[in-house]
Amino acid sequence: MTVKTPDGKEIYNAQRIYMPLPQQFGVGDKMGRGPYEKSGMLKDSSLGPLKTVTEKFEVPLYHEETKDGKLIRDPLNYEFDVDVELWYLPYGKKDDPGNAQMWNKYTKKITLEKGGK
Repeated sequence: MTVKTPDGKEIYNAQRIYMPLPQQFGVGDKMGRGPYEKSGMLKDSSLGPLKTVTEKFEVPLYHEETKDGKLIRDPLNYEFDVDVELWYLPYGKKDDPGNAQMWNKYTKKITLEKGGK
């Protein structure tokens, strides 16, 4: 997920990875497969069939500072473009040739109300 201002300045970027995490790859960034790994899972965050997953991202849309004992919040901008991409990576990294497949891309424009509370 990426949040940008209309002029293209990136203010937030985050990703979530869903996959079983076997013991031997517990500190690496590649997923392996095989029965020898299924008995030693550290964590299973894979997406199961028909499983709905909701993620929450807290994006800082303003700059805070204290001036004369008062908290002042200035918005970074009043319009933001939010891009969300869902990728399938059967093995390895997104940069590995022929590996990554984009399943879906969603873009939305968010507008803050000027003078709002």
